[in-house]
Amino acid sequence: MRNSWRNWERAQICNLGGCEFESHAVSFDFNKNERLCKGMNASSFFKKNSSTILTCIGGIGVVATSVMAVKATPKALKLIEKSKEEKGEDLTKFEMVKIAGPVYIPSIITGAATIACIFGANILNKRAQASIISAYALADNSYKEYKKKVEELYGEGADRRVTQEIAKDKYDETDILVDGEKELFYDNFSMRYFESTMENVIRAEYDLNRALSVDNYACVNEFYDFLGIEKIEGGSSLGWSEAELFENTWCSWLDFRHEKVVMDDGLECYIVYMSEEPSLRYLDY
Repeated sequence: MRNSWRNWERAQICNLGGCEFESHAVSFDFNKNERLCKGMNASSFFKKNSSTILTCIGGIGVVATSVMAVKATPKALKLIEKSKEEKGEDLTKFEMVKIAGPVYIPSIITGAATIACIFGANILNKRAQASIISAYALADNSYKEYKKKVEELYGEGADRRVTQEIAKDKYDETDILVDGEKELFYDNFSMRYFESTMENVIRAEYDLNRALSVDNYACVNEFYDFLGIEKIEGGSSLGWSEAELFENTWCSWLDFRHEKVVMDDGLECYIVYMSEEPSLRYLDY
């Protein structure tokens, strides 16, 4: 009986020990996973902000290179003067470079690293821009295919009716008071309302096409500037080029269409459509 009791006691201790061991093992794995997560977060942060980090390092490097070069100059001059006195005559250019050069080595290394950081940041920015352009081009193609398929399935006016309903929904969500001398317009691209006269809108469209004709390209923010309304974020990166317009439409003129819609409260609004929406690649043509 006593042996049975001891055996039972030992079994309980072993079980407890096993539980404690398993508990410690779980705790150890948790801490390990936590460290891995922190490492991944740091790696992700540096990857996302690598161009900014390199730019900051490059800026610091420019200042550091200048300061180090200024501090090294008096030392270099002293060494040259000392060597000149020892030689008893003027030093050649090669001798001066040989004597003063080692003093400027830290500045040269810092300057080289700075240049590498600046070029590295530029390369990363170009890669990021290329990725954005590719993503936008893919989304733009998908959107155009979607519009085309909607028109095939539900008729030519389906896309226009959808746009009208979206404009009405945005009108209901916005408090709009129209001046008696002006009319209400809705820009289909930026999906926002603005007040103007038909004369000013047509003039802005003409000015945009004139800029296209003179400069061979124009950005979407130029159009909004001509309209006298607020520019959009990223609007300078979106635009049109004559070559791209001609490639897509066999015409280098950007057409606009004004479609009148009557809101539920009776107010008339003109939806402004562009024949070709702006592209991210307009400067590449």
